[in-house]
Amino acid sequence: MKKIISFFLLSSILLANVSGQEYKKKFIKGNITDKTVAVREASGQEGIWLSQKAIDFVLENNDIIGTDRDMDGLAVAAVLSLPNDYVYGLSETEKTKVLEKFINLFEKFSRSNTVQIAVQSKVLSLKDNINTSPFTEVLNKFLQSSTVLSSDSSLLKSVINSLGFIGNNISFSILYNNLNDKRYSAYYPEIEETIKKLIPVSMNEVLQIIHSHDAANTQRIFNLVKDAEISTTNLCEISENILNDSPIISLKFDALVILNSHKWTRASNSVLTFFASAQNDFQNELITEEQFVSLIESLVNISPLDAVNPLIKYLGELNQQLEYNNSVAQNVVLAVINSLGAIGDKQAFDSLLSVTYLNYPEPVLSAARQALAGLRW
Repeated sequence: MKKIISFFLLSSILLANVSGQEYKKKFIKGNITDKTVAVREASGQEGIWLSQKAIDFVLENNDIIGTDRDMDGLAVAAVLSLPNDYVYGLSETEKTKVLEKFINLFEKFSRSNTVQIAVQSKVLSLKDNINTSPFTEVLNKFLQSSTVLSSDSSLLKSVINSLGFIGNNISFSILYNNLNDKRYSAYYPEIEETIKKLIPVSMNEVLQIIHSHDAANTQRIFNLVKDAEISTTNLCEISENILNDSPIISLKFDALVILNSHKWTRASNSVLTFFASAQNDFQNELITEEQFVSLIESLVNISPLDAVNPLIKYLGELNQQLEYNNSVAQNVVLAVINSLGAIGDKQAFDSLLSVTYLNYPEPVLSAARQALAGLRW
């Protein structure tokens, strides 16, 4: 019985070896179509050997043969059939050599969108286990080439999408500049999606756009930021810079909503500065009552300690206006009183008590009493 089992095992090994040799023979002796079939059908160690040989073959002979559909097919088969697990197990030096061959394929097969897209696909599938930076540089140069707009649309879209996964801050700058170029309008959706993905690695570039005080660009980048999947830290840092530097008031309030929702106390000074300027803006009707109220209410979450004195001061000014028979916006004074009550600092006692002696409407008086009752002593 043991002899029979040994016979079958030996037979299987011999058949496997013969099969492997047949693929190699087919590749060595056959035409380009035969080589492609051999590469596609082989597996295991033979498949790895054939994939590598095929890559070397097309690289060595591409310049001689020139534009050729069969050659393109062999290149695609060679690239896609190289097992990822095999590449993962290579040393860093060996991985670098593999990537160099992919780069050579991308550059030498510039006539073939199919090959270039296949190379991108393969590199993306390996991105978590190899250093893709050199390939990113190649794609960046591709986007900056003078002939990029004459490229096939499927290839250009593929490059833009690939950079969403392996791009860097240089990719971000190139693509963002393209958003200002109407020649790229057909690619705006792909460009915007990639830009959103690159925001975390391009924070300096994003902030430079905001600090430029260019209203249109600030609006555009903030729209992309709000729709991007980025960390709370990045989102709030960008929002704080918008609050500080944007020339667009509505954009400042959009940023305030984000800071308030995340209770971003790091922006305390920025929000208090905004509150100080907003008092004059509200008086001059540059911002609406609703906007001003939202700003006052946000102080509870963003600046609960530092906002006490500014709120007390402003409530004193409102009380004085009422004493002089000037009109006071009820919703605004309510927002100030409720915010002081929510913070609960006892320093607000005198100004809140003063409210109860003035000719405010009952809702305001009631809010002041509740705020007084909630102060912490």
